[in-house]
Amino acid sequence: MNDIKRLPAKATYLLLAYMPFHIFLTQSLSLLTGGLSVWKAAKDVFLGLAVLLTIFLVYVNKKQNKIFTLLTVLAIAYGLQHLLVWFMRPDIYRPTAILGTVYNTRVVLFAVLGMGAALLAPNYITQKRVIKLVVIAGTIVAALGVIQYFLPKDILTHFGYSVARGVKPAFFIDDKVNLPRVMSTLRDPNSLAVYLLVPICLTISLLFTNKKNKQIYIGALCMQVLALFLTFSRGGWLGAIIAVSALLALHFRSWIHKHMKIITVSLVSGFLVLGVGGYILRDQYIVQNLILHSDESTQASEDSNALHIRLAKEGAIASIKTPEGHGPGTAGIVSIQNPSGGTLTENYYVQISYEVGIVGLILFLSIWGYILYVLQKQKGILASSLMASAIAYLALSMLMHLWTNEAVAAQWWILAGITIALIVNKSKNITTKNT
Repeated sequence: MNDIKRLPAKATYLLLAYMPFHIFLTQSLSLLTGGLSVWKAAKDVFLGLAVLLTIFLVYVNKKQNKIFTLLTVLAIAYGLQHLLVWFMRPDIYRPTAILGTVYNTRVVLFAVLGMGAALLAPNYITQKRVIKLVVIAGTIVAALGVIQYFLPKDILTHFGYSVARGVKPAFFIDDKVNLPRVMSTLRDPNSLAVYLLVPICLTISLLFTNKKNKQIYIGALCMQVLALFLTFSRGGWLGAIIAVSALLALHFRSWIHKHMKIITVSLVSGFLVLGVGGYILRDQYIVQNLILHSDESTQASEDSNALHIRLAKEGAIASIKTPEGHGPGTAGIVSIQNPSGGTLTENYYVQISYEVGIVGLILFLSIWGYILYVLQKQKGILASSLMASAIAYLALSMLMHLWTNEAVAAQWWILAGITIALIVNKSKNITTKNT
């Protein structure tokens, strides 16, 4: 019976290890076997089956609690909302509607799987093992990204990458071939940048809390930060600043409180220096390209900053005009596959409200908010790293289709589910000892 109860835990470890390499493995292995669409869908089918098994085992073994039940109910409600809007919009393109439903709802399913797995096998899924797995996977992904920067820019075309097969083989700043951006084994540079935020936070936390293996952690952190820099993702850089600042605030709360005046003056001075320096150097080639992603030689009719704002604004206006939603798959990355055209919002909140209406957005924010509410009660490394990265993700969701990427979604939401279960298991142990 214990072996059966461990199946969700094994599935959880497998997904955490596999998801960062999914794109690369799918593209390369399908060259040998064919069936690219099957390879792409396999992970989601696996997730669905694993979640069903997990829910069944949790209730059969009476491991459920109020948090798990509420999370499961909210996940079902969120999925039903997608189906309801789809039913109201029967004319939407079915393939993208299916993808939109899967991509949007799987983020919550990851959390259900992680929590259920840890409730079923608390001695098998431990904080130490999970952190080790995530840091190792993140460092390997980062190392491959750094290596990619020095390889021929068309190297991934030999592994099945192409626009026709759904993944660009190379990225450049404003299509300038002398300014490459790395994405390692993920879909694009922005996805790599936001994926690395959790490993970076965990590695920094390990440096603060462990006296051993300092050199290993420093080396891993340097590799992660270098890969993050080479993505040239401004959103990723901003997210890293937010996440690391939040993490330091959590770890050094009392020290920060004592030195608040010095910290405030230093931060204000730093921002002023950066602001003045950025203004003075605004016409320099490096600033124009690496920070602004636009210079006089850029051929686009509007730069990326204006494009982000315009797309988000247009999506928000359309969402307000149609508060019931346009249907799953009508916005975001998957909508590009619609022959009649899709809607890029460059804002995950706007994307959800555009697809499944205000009710869908409220459900998603309620699920995320509830998970964060539970997480902030825990003081461990895992919880603090997830909270710090979540603060960054809250902001970055306004700049990109954040949770669409499977690696980013799997990592954070599975870890969140596991951490919540660890909190529940810890409280049960304390109660048992006291009685």
